[in-house]
Amino acid sequence: MTARPDTDRVNRAANPARAKQNGDQPSARKPLYFKDPFADFAFLVTLSKQAFKGSEIGECYSAAAEIQEGDVPSWGAAWGTLAEKVEALARSTEAKGHRVSARQSYLRAVTYYRNVLWGFRASDPGYRATLEKSRKLFKRFAALSDPPIEFVEIPYEGTFLPAYFLRPDASGKKRPTVIIGDNASEELYYWVGPPALERGYNALLVDLPGVGLNSFNGLPFRFDTEVPVKAVIDYLCTRGDVDPSRIVVYGGGEGGGYIVTRAAAHDHRVAACVADPLVFDMEPIAPLIFKHVIPDSDSGRETLASNAATVLRLIWGLTDPEAIKKMKVDTRGIACPTLGLNDSHDYPELLQQARTAAAATCAPRSTDRSCSRDPWGKADPPATRAFPGLKFACSGWSCLQCRP
Repeated sequence: MTARPDTDRVNRAANPARAKQNGDQPSARKPLYFKDPFADFAFLVTLSKQAFKGSEIGECYSAAAEIQEGDVPSWGAAWGTLAEKVEALARSTEAKGHRVSARQSYLRAVTYYRNVLWGFRASDPGYRATLEKSRKLFKRFAALSDPPIEFVEIPYEGTFLPAYFLRPDASGKKRPTVIIGDNASEELYYWVGPPALERGYNALLVDLPGVGLNSFNGLPFRFDTEVPVKAVIDYLCTRGDVDPSRIVVYGGGEGGGYIVTRAAAHDHRVAACVADPLVFDMEPIAPLIFKHVIPDSDSGRETLASNAATVLRLIWGLTDPEAIKKMKVDTRGIACPTLGLNDSHDYPELLQQARTAAAATCAPRSTDRSCSRDPWGKADPPATRAFPGLKFACSGWSCLQCRP
């Protein structure tokens, strides 16, 4: 599974001692720039966004050079200064009619403002203000994109869920559509936006309850994730450029994996599901998330990791023990082709979720192809015992089990 510095597991290779305690065999990774694992991995991911024009290497290193190791205020100040500079450049080039340069600068400014977020707890006024700022600038990027990215408001229980609808062109052709909604939409752009468009898919980036500004606007996370996902699919089915028979849901991280696993089990309009990883019972996983996702977030002092942990609790509904008990899925309800992604470095309890789902609901399929690697250490990996439509992948996409 690919790690997200703001919501997902910090790369085990950045924490080899912890990984070894869990029985993993991580490949050693030297720090790229910072000694702190969260800061270093956040920096690495920021650099990686250059692939989609979301950062520039020189700008990133110039900001990093101003950050004092382990000092939260200097992190926020350095990225804030860079964000303001790039935002000014975006506005200047837009005023001169340079649309391409302007949109690229707006997108980079969004990236740098989102880095500023980790200088705040979710309860700090600066967190919301910075989140609102990044959204405002992403809308400018969206408007200048070609074709323009639509900002849409999806009807939901008397209010709306904010979202962005991306399409490869303006032809109006009905296309398969990928939904993702387990983090702020501006961040999810990099996960499915450009890759989907390059392959001829539409993409809908949506803030589900609890995500983005929703927690501040009276829409907290809810355990029955199929309800907001139903509203999203209802909306897509009203569009002439969406093929309603080819709607896919994707979820990343433990929270995202739970969201889409539950949605797929309840709403059979979902044509395919990617759970990265598959989580059907959050109760035994929730106490372990902060240990494995954001190590040292409970050290008792303010760090980037501890600030990020306050956000994670909101977007994945990890604030109420009683609600967590309700976060369960009967995987026998999943009827669509589903890809459950697990990495051999995942912690044992997470791997056990996939193993249990397979053992409880899978029947052997002699027509399935064999997987070359098995993170569970079995001769007969779960990938060869998939229940109807469900496939597991281990150690990356290269081990994807395909239906014949």
